Amino acid sequence: MKSDQALIAEFLGGNQQSFDQLALKYQQQVRELFFRGTGDIDDTNDLAQETFIRVFRNLHRFRGDSELGTWIYRIAANVLNSHFRKSKLRQWLPLADNEPSHDDDNDLDDRRKAVLSMIPRLSVQERKVFILRGLQGLPVKDTALILQTSESTIKVAFHTARKKLKGYFK
Repeated sequence: MKSDQALIAEFLGGNQQSFDQLALKYQQQVRELFFRGTGDIDDTNDLAQETFIRVFRNLHRFRGDSELGTWIYRIAANVLNSHFRKSKLRQWLPLADNEPSHDDDNDLDDRRKAVLSMIPRLSVQERKVFILRGLQGLPVKDTALILQTSESTIKVAFHTARKKLKGYFK
């Protein structure tokens, strides 16, 4: 598979299929972010489409200061923020019923659903950090780039979010 830089160069040179390859490479990560943020598959699809429209329109502005995936995540985070502002959505829903579940994992699934049901109690910043860092598993550095803040702010917000979530279960 070609590198992101090669695909970007081809796209900027007029090859539309190169963009399709980039979108395919990053669509699953973006969709997971939106699904965890909204809990709604229709919103997930709409927000992912909006994200890739913005990426398509602005790819010529990508400077390469960060990884392409981080840049796309930043756009996705902005799209999600706009969605929350527009809809005044203040509650992040637990996982959908259509996720696979195994009998051996019932306790883990129950704990996971319980944690996810408590996310709405976190501040907006703590929610974003917890989803990107805790659920998506992004490194502190990438989370800071996406949310356009310092690494220390991410560390504090993640620590605070985890502490609050633990406190909710006592």
